[in-house]
Amino acid sequence: KCIGVPPSTSTDIFKEAVYNKMGRDDFRMEMLNWFDMLSDEPVPQAETILDALTKHLEAKLSFGKGERDMIILRNDVGIRHSTGELETKHITLVVYGDPNGFSAMAKTVGYPTAITAKMVLDGEIQTKGLVLPLTKNIYGPLLKRIQAEGIQINAKSSFSD
Repeated sequence: KCIGVPPSTSTDIFKEAVYNKMGRDDFRMEMLNWFDMLSDEPVPQAETILDALTKHLEAKLSFGKGERDMIILRNDVGIRHSTGELETKHITLVVYGDPNGFSAMAKTVGYPTAITAKMVLDGEIQTKGLVLPLTKNIYGPLLKRIQAEGIQINAKSSFSD
């Protein structure tokens, strides 16, 4: 109904209507097709549309045997010192998931969260409310404990005037 075709419409006419609704964007249509969003496959049974979509994507995006994920992060941070010198810190992180263990996403989200929660419970962090980990008493121990879990962060600096 939202694309203006009746439910009895043929697959080809339906796909053409979706293509028009997408502004005739080839890339978007390619992605919809890759995700099997326009296939004749039955929609997974679920209580809500969002739950059905989630089930569909879980099936489509699950790791195959022996597959793993990878996270690559690079931040370049500029610091102007009082001398006028510009330092650029190049911070990189590469984490691989374990095919038979935690994904890289689970490691990079779960470890810091769990470590920080333990720091709060143990009284190492006593600040109340929303706390950003921008002070050395928080990020220092956190980084050391994350590294002990196998997540290595590399930082290098370059200088210019």
